[in-house]
Amino acid sequence: MESFLQIKKGKQFFEGSVTYGEGDLIEVVFQEALEVAVGDQLPCLLTDNYETISNFEAVVIAKEKNRLFLFHSPTMIEYREQRRRYPRFDVSLDAWIQCNSVPGQGNFSIYTQRVELTNLSLGGVALRADKPIPHEEQLIFSTELYGRQRKDGVVRAELQVIHERKDKESYYYGCKIVGIQARYFHTLRKYILERQLEERRQLKL
Repeated sequence: MESFLQIKKGKQFFEGSVTYGEGDLIEVVFQEALEVAVGDQLPCLLTDNYETISNFEAVVIAKEKNRLFLFHSPTMIEYREQRRRYPRFDVSLDAWIQCNSVPGQGNFSIYTQRVELTNLSLGGVALRADKPIPHEEQLIFSTELYGRQRKDGVVRAELQVIHERKDKESYYYGCKIVGIQARYFHTLRKYILERQLEERRQLKL
């Protein structure tokens, strides 16, 4: 389905083709370069095949020649109903899971295990472990998205394992995020937006 975005700059209107739209990021290509700056907030009108129309304001977060990258956050209702799909990204990062107790270790023990974070999105993560993860209860997950000593990359969340598989050497778990504080949610959201923008910039039109 082809989508078009019309933006208003001053008293002028410009229409471009939407070449990408996932999560918070919209990429639009215009016939010519526009005189807009990063940080500009622009009124937008989005149409899908000139059938459905939506109005919103978006912020220019990057530009290249006649390409604009716009940040447009869905409403809370849109996010909860998953009307806009957030992308998943493969990674290879150290992470830790923690649960309150493990059978046979007493009611007040704390169990911690190092795992590899292999994939992530705003809704869930994929983990690889060298030994089984006790997941009869919710897990506390933590990682550092930009490496150690970077507080701006720390993410901590509550997980629920929804599927698992095993091969000869490793255990793999797909987990849903069931609880996350606002600051960690925004850290994860920022990281995903940066990855989206990086990948789109590498594409040549």
